[in-house]
Order: sequence, then C-alpha cells, then structure tokens
Amino acid sequence: MTPDTLAPPFFLAAGLLVLAGAVKVVAPDATAQAIIDADLPGSRSVARLVGLVEIAIGIWASVAPAAGGAIACGALYLGFAGFLGYVLVVHPDAGSCGCAGPTPVPPSRLHLTLDMLAGLVAFAYAFTVAPSLATWLDTLGWGAVPVTLAVALAGWLAVVAVTMGPGAYRSWTPSVHDHDAEPHGHDHAVADRELEAAGVVSGHASLWPGTKDG
Repeated sequence: MTPDTLAPPFFLAAGLLVLAGAVKVVAPDATAQAIIDADLPGSRSVARLVGLVEIAIGIWASVAPAAGGAIACGALYLGFAGFLGYVLVVHPDAGSCGCAGPTPVPPSRLHLTLDMLAGLVAFAYAFTVAPSLATWLDTLGWGAVPVTLAVALAGWLAVVAVTMGPGAYRSWTPSVHDHDAEPHGHDHAVADRELEAAGVVSGHASLWPGTKDG
C-alpha cells in the first residue's frame, strides 16, 4: 500500500490516541477503576500516566512517524488490544474498559478488532515513506480540507460505534439467562389463555373446520 492509502487511517489512529489520552489525564477515575476491575494494579496516577503515554505517542506518530512514531503507535494499539482481550475473558460483562475516561466503553470484539486494525495500519505505515502529518497534508493542497473533514467524521463514527454499539447490541440480544428463566411451556400457556379469552378452548368446534358445535 502507498502512504496516501495508509495515511488517513494512520493519522486518525494517532489523533484518537491524543484525544483519549487527554481525557484520561483530565478525568482518570473511570480508567483507574477499569484497571482495578481487571485485577491489575490501578490508581489515578496510573491512569494519568497511561493518558500521558497516549498523548506522547500520538504526537510522535503525527510529527515523526518514520523515526519510530508509527511503530510506537502500532505497539500501543496492539497492547490495548491485548488488554481488551484479557478483559473480555476475565470480565466480559464489564461496564467499561476505561479507554475513554468517564465515557463508558463496554469491552467488545468490535473494539478489539478496531484496535488490532489500527495497530496493523501503523506498522504498515512505518514501512512506507511515512511522511509526517504536516507533510502529507501539504501534498494534498486544497484537497486537505475535505480529507481532514472526512477523517474527523470517520473518527466520530468510530467513537460512536465503540461506545454505543456494544450496549445497544446487549440490550437487543436476549441473554441465555432470559431463555432459561422462561420454560418452553410458557409460550404455550400464554397462547392457551389468549385462545380461552377469545372463546376458543381445547376441543372447541371452531378449531376444526367443517364441524359444528354439539
């Protein structure tokens, strides 16, 4: 792939790192709690440190991707993917993985997949000419305006999908416990009561076309 193909998703990933890191620094409580819930040593200081690392690597990846920034970005995203995979195994029903500070981000396979893709894109970008963000935008000329808007829109859609998608899926999909709580005979009992209310009971002649009462 060429740098022009990889640059949009790469700089999107770098920008999201800076944004997520800033949120953790300002509001570290949720991230600290998510780390503790995963049975790992966590605190506000640890959460802020994670945020500062995200900001530093996101800026490094944007300013000097060819000088190690892209590789660091890829490694960080794959590290996040590993953490998400661990949380999905240990606490699959966790309310948030702490990735976006106070905004609940339920751990999901979608989030895991996006983190892995971001990591792979970053590594792939590292092995191209890997121009910086400023250099890449300069080569686009006036085209940088719509491209920047498109990247920003893609970032917003990714955030919405990761933060709202898992919760919506969980609320729409009946759990195994819901099926277990209601025996198979429950539906039949409801149907029988509805038929009885309508004057149609077991053995009623109207159940048998072509016959008459009595």
